[in-house]
Amino acid sequence: MITPLLILAAGQRCGSTLLQRLLTSHPGVLIWGEQGGHLARILDAVDGLLSWSEDFGEHARAEYSHHAHHAWMANLTPDRDQILDALRHFVHALYGEPAARRGRPLWGLKEVRHSLADARRLNVLFPGMAVILLIRDPRDVLRSLDEWERRSAGLWTREHTEQALANWQRVAEDFLAPPDTGLPVLRLRYEDLVADPSGTCEIIATHTGLDAGAFDPTVFTKRVHIGEGLAHLPRDLREWDNLPVSLRRLLDPPAIRSITRACGYRT
Repeated sequence: MITPLLILAAGQRCGSTLLQRLLTSHPGVLIWGEQGGHLARILDAVDGLLSWSEDFGEHARAEYSHHAHHAWMANLTPDRDQILDALRHFVHALYGEPAARRGRPLWGLKEVRHSLADARRLNVLFPGMAVILLIRDPRDVLRSLDEWERRSAGLWTREHTEQALANWQRVAEDFLAPPDTGLPVLRLRYEDLVADPSGTCEIIATHTGLDAGAFDPTVFTKRVHIGEGLAHLPRDLREWDNLPVSLRRLLDPPAIRSITRACGYRT
């Protein structure tokens, strides 16, 4: 079974779609888009199954193996390996098989709502999975989300912006976490990604085992924007000092300021 790729981004407007397009420009790769974080809920449910199987199912399995239908079978459940194998086949059937039918044997996901904890759970299913963690200056994130607030006719609200910033903080904390020897993670800043496209392609290729020459570099020059009323051309981005005070204050909490500085951004 092919080992997938995973893109984790620190919320919306961090460049995850650009990175998704870059990887998918490789003729053998398809990176699926966001699913609202629902895959993590499936992983949560499976964690519950695993816990139940360990706490109650083990005794029932032992009983059944000795007494068959005369055993106390109330909590008879498959064991850990069977549960994980079923989840692995579900994820592969959902993403891997349709990618292969499109002639893209290497598949992956990008999500702005997942964390390294979710990546570790997926790595149990697909050992050696390559993870790319992407972050961006939170000031520029808020400048972009400010445009959505102003120009989306209510589709994007301040509450959405606050949720996006919460995602940014969570993934930024992962960005700063010590390396995990069991999970290869490439940490990238959006600013470095766009400042040196060719160098970044080489770094990504090394991390994923892909050929950098197979990437299409025009993804960096051909800009693509979301529809559904959120984005408009030309862009109407305000400078940081011109943003509403209420928006700029979202970066005032000490924890966010500390994380921002640690990631190499000014506060």
